[in-house]
Amino acid sequence: MSKSYLTDRALHWISALLLILMLMNLSTQLHNVDWDIKGQLEHRQYAVEMHAVTGIALLLFTLARLLFPRFLSKPLKRIKPTSPVHALFIKATHFALFATIFLLAATGMLLVSNYEIPLTILGVDLPPDKQAFYGFFPTIYDIHMLLQQTMWWLIAIHFAGILYAKR
Repeated sequence: MSKSYLTDRALHWISALLLILMLMNLSTQLHNVDWDIKGQLEHRQYAVEMHAVTGIALLLFTLARLLFPRFLSKPLKRIKPTSPVHALFIKATHFALFATIFLLAATGMLLVSNYEIPLTILGVDLPPDKQAFYGFFPTIYDIHMLLQQTMWWLIAIHFAGILYAKR
């Protein structure tokens, strides 16, 4: 195994672990942890900031993974598709995975910039916007949750595809 292949796999699995952490962690922090310990505002600030920081890390690793092969002298060895339809399915699944990650990030940024309480993300103070929170926020939240569900389905499709290819 080459260093390039190991680097590519490391970027893949770091991204995958960050993605799973993000998909599972925020709702757990917001809904299953007793916020009376820190107080509601501080508890929500911590949960949202941790989610945002993890999301930024995920975006950086995803961008690195997308750009890394472009700097290699020879292409990385990949699973060979068994047919043109299989090749199209692989490309479509990966495109959908990456697009969904970026759309989740975009809707996440819209959510934190239209939140009902003041937030600080990486030292940037975001003032509350109650009017947007009760008007614009619910629509973006619904889209964000739909994208989250889409991501779970794409992960399942990706996993099934790997099992199929390795049979």
